[in-house]
Amino acid sequence: MNDMNHETASLDEFMASAKAVLAETTLHLQKLTQLALLNESAFANGHEQAAPLKQVRQQLVSLTERSQALQDYLQHGLAAPLTNDNQWPLIKILQSQEEERTQLARELEDNLGQLLANAVFELASCRHLLVNDKESVSTGLDALQLELEQGLADVRWFIAELEPATLLGNFGLGGGVRRYLERYEQRTGLATQFNLKTNLGRLPSIIEVAIFRVIQEALSNVYYHANATRVEVVVEENDRILHFNVIDNGRGLMLDDLGKSRKNFGLARMVDYAELLNGKLKVWSEPGQGTQVSLLMPYPIL
Repeated sequence: MNDMNHETASLDEFMASAKAVLAETTLHLQKLTQLALLNESAFANGHEQAAPLKQVRQQLVSLTERSQALQDYLQHGLAAPLTNDNQWPLIKILQSQEEERTQLARELEDNLGQLLANAVFELASCRHLLVNDKESVSTGLDALQLELEQGLADVRWFIAELEPATLLGNFGLGGGVRRYLERYEQRTGLATQFNLKTNLGRLPSIIEVAIFRVIQEALSNVYYHANATRVEVVVEENDRILHFNVIDNGRGLMLDDLGKSRKNFGLARMVDYAELLNGKLKVWSEPGQGTQVSLLMPYPIL
């Protein structure tokens, strides 16, 4: 009987030790995955170091999944089936989304964007060559050229929506948001204001993209749902906590309605990005009093 109790105690000790080691291992693997991703994002596609970094990251993701699966297996007292079908880390989901958007943005720029740019140039050239044009032809050409120019502006807007990395890479998060708001104001007709109350500096590109996506989603909600005339983006810092606020003067909403329409307002996506940044998403709103969406996150330790 004593031998059996000793074996049980040993098994319990082993299980506790194994779970602690696996939890620590999973955490280290997740940190390594993020580090590999940040280094990978620093290289342009085609760089000789981009491919091996991507392979390392993929292996780290696989190891993280297996470690987490085994940890869950032990956590449930060996009762649950051992599986490798755990949910992928949020960091890989974000990377996959950004890769798809980048590819689509490049295709738009290389194909439709270039086509529209060439068409505008050709029409402008034809106007100088056509000396004896009838008035109706000239009017038609004017209208066509305006349509193509608008189409080109639309394509460039969509590219900026899909691929913020270029904008952020050139200007940083603060400058990138400021320039995005300028385009947003031109396209929507809403008055915008950007109030940067802290020195952000440069952050890892994937972190800047995640923050930008939350701001972008909130601004999209203002345009499509708020019936506002003005929107302000405020960035501030308090005790090493960054606050990114999008504030509008629109009709506001009932928070109960927001909870029922998470997909319509893109709230689930914003929450996912906030969790990825180890932060929180908060929404304040009342009917007729506008809406404020805030992302609160710790300042990244680089």
